[in-house]
Amino acid sequence: MPTSVRSAQVVNFAVAGLGVLLTVGVGATAGAEAAGRSLAGYLTALVLCVLAFLYPKAGNGVRVASVVLAVLQILAGMGAAANHNSGGIIALGGAITVVVLLTQRSAIQWFGRPRTPGAPPQPPYA
Repeated sequence: MPTSVRSAQVVNFAVAGLGVLLTVGVGATAGAEAAGRSLAGYLTALVLCVLAFLYPKAGNGVRVASVVLAVLQILAGMGAAANHNSGGIIALGGAITVVVLLTQRSAIQWFGRPRTPGAPPQPPYA
């Protein structure tokens, strides 16, 4: 897996993990309603985290879905920032990073590579 894809995968895991931790913290301090509002800002990040588990074997559809969800997260984060809600800044930064990483040539080639079902993986020198 190229560095850009691995980096996007790590960013997705980190943002989703931070979103869950922040939601738990908000729930413990401000109550369930505030925790629900906090979690709503990280729903696309959680879906991106699930898609990130598919990166090693997935095709181009997973890359496109990840980019589309990250763009939606960017729009939501910009809306939250316009409303003076700083809670979505982490998800906004992560989404921008994912879009940049998954639109690089190496990522496009990785997700568009030919795959043979059931065939053992080929060594990188073959």
